[in-house]
Amino acid sequence: MVARKKLYIADLAPNEVLREKVGRAAVIERHRKAMLKDMHLIEAAMAADQIVISLDEIVRALFIDSARNVSELRMVIWANPAKTEERCITWLEGGARAEKKRRLGFIE
Repeated sequence: MVARKKLYIADLAPNEVLREKVGRAAVIERHRKAMLKDMHLIEAAMAADQIVISLDEIVRALFIDSARNVSELRMVIWANPAKTEERCITWLEGGARAEKKRRLGFIE
């Protein structure tokens, strides 16, 4: 992937302000730890294309819940390629347009 220039390596510093907000949004300590462990995914998405591709539905649900109180999370898109109903691969092949239903802050 590196040789084909398909991988972008970003040297990002942790967003301590955002991490603090996310930490405060968690009511349960193990939820706080789980989200902070995966904050690098959110930070990278925010620095790049707003998209996280991950199989982790547990932390996704935690970030969705926290997006109610942490506005920065609301526009981040999260897609899970293992969930057939999300049609993630087709979506990616089609240009990965920012669909509202894929955002962490989406409310039906």
